[in-house]
Amino acid sequence: MRRLPALLAACALLAAGCSGSPAAADDTLVIALPAPPESLNPAQNGSGGQGIVHWLTYEPLIRANSDGTFSAALASDWKYVGPGNTLFEMTIRPDVRFADGTPVDPAAVVATLKYYLSSPGSMKPFLTGISDVTSDGPIVRVHLTAPNPILPYVFSQLVNWGDVISPAGLAQPDQLASKTFGAGAYTLDASATIAGDHYTFVKNTNYYRPEAQRFGKVVVRVVPDPNSAMQALTSGQIDVNLNATATLADQARAGGATVLEGNPGVLALYLVDRAGQTTPALGDVRVRKALNHAVDRSAIAAALGAGYSAVGQIAAAGTDGHDPSLDGTHSYDPEEARRLLASAGYGNGFSFELVDLVTFGMNTASQAVAAQLAKVGVTATIHTDGNDLNRYVADLSSRKFSATTFRLNTPLFASALFNITGAASPLNPFQSTDPDVDRAFTALASASETEQEPAAKAFNRTVVDKAWFLPVAAIQNYVFAKGIDGLGSFAPNGALDVLSWAPQGKA
Repeated sequence: MRRLPALLAACALLAAGCSGSPAAADDTLVIALPAPPESLNPAQNGSGGQGIVHWLTYEPLIRANSDGTFSAALASDWKYVGPGNTLFEMTIRPDVRFADGTPVDPAAVVATLKYYLSSPGSMKPFLTGISDVTSDGPIVRVHLTAPNPILPYVFSQLVNWGDVISPAGLAQPDQLASKTFGAGAYTLDASATIAGDHYTFVKNTNYYRPEAQRFGKVVVRVVPDPNSAMQALTSGQIDVNLNATATLADQARAGGATVLEGNPGVLALYLVDRAGQTTPALGDVRVRKALNHAVDRSAIAAALGAGYSAVGQIAAAGTDGHDPSLDGTHSYDPEEARRLLASAGYGNGFSFELVDLVTFGMNTASQAVAAQLAKVGVTATIHTDGNDLNRYVADLSSRKFSATTFRLNTPLFASALFNITGAASPLNPFQSTDPDVDRAFTALASASETEQEPAAKAFNRTVVDKAWFLPVAAIQNYVFAKGIDGLGSFAPNGALDVLSWAPQGKA
């Protein structure tokens, strides 16, 4: 949380009507994913649940755990050196080999990180500030020209940049999209894989923690429809459902499934043309505030259904930077919206185009927001790209669209890099800048651990005051599972303990 979480439509083997398919064997873990990964190449893939193909096959430098902590993986320890978050050191453990048998040494780590730095992947904003990577004995040093306080997160499995690639993979990068070259618990079985439909993984015989290989095989299947995924879980065709939604949580519990809830995000209309390059009206903060006042968030949250709650800020409750007092900053007030529009010279309204996807309530939210904006004279024309992420990113990059509906996730600095300030992010196509936002971001970036929460709140307040977004509703993410022990929890940053999952009674 690479362009964005992959949301491509695909034909699912487990769609409704496939109830005759055999249940998963005890030694096979079957996982349903709502959409295929953008790529098997860590440099090109998105974050979120689609990253599970990498969580299985690439060992990260640092492991993010579902309880919110970080633990050793390829790096036995790590730390920032000196103040300001501009030098980061990791000690690489000596006893790990890639699946092909070659050693995971500091040279491989340095080569991998330099490959990521030179790659144009859409998650590249997370590498902000990194200027060089060097090694000295077992120590790998990450040098930065600008502070980045979340490198343990960046070098975990959650963002892919901690996934170390073997020398063989780096020597033939064109094959990274169709094969795996990691040191993780499993490797891709290409002969039993159909890209976009299902992916099969078998044990890596060189894995340094064989006790974590609790299944002989793992199959990740693409099941775009949440109801079909629910049916597949109920009938035993899948074991873990990552296409789980709040509206199906009670049904899952009634059917005996374990329900994990976490990783909250904020569904918002991103007013990306903040300088008014395509839609001049959006360059005026009074107009952006007017749009915020025109929307009844409580009504939209109710219409979206179970699990959604109204929110007026970019940080969901329970995440860093959340400030309850901000929810009332732009309260529902159509008359104030009309007054602000008139004062900005748009008393007769204006129009703009927005692009969205149908997944996770995005298009539903777009339609609800557009209907309410129309009541104050603003016309929002919606262009929907279905589940086609690649088309969506291309549309955003075209700068034809002045807004998009998407979901912000935690941590806040990561959201800021990827969704707000990152010049390379598809979600910041107009490369928005503002001196107050920049100052708040710099303060957040350089804050010490004890200063990070107040700095996050200050950044959140600044973005709300500038009305760069029209926040609508907060929603939790869900995982449903049956017959699986060791599930752990669902961390606010999205971490799942995938390698702790085990057949029921065999954890």
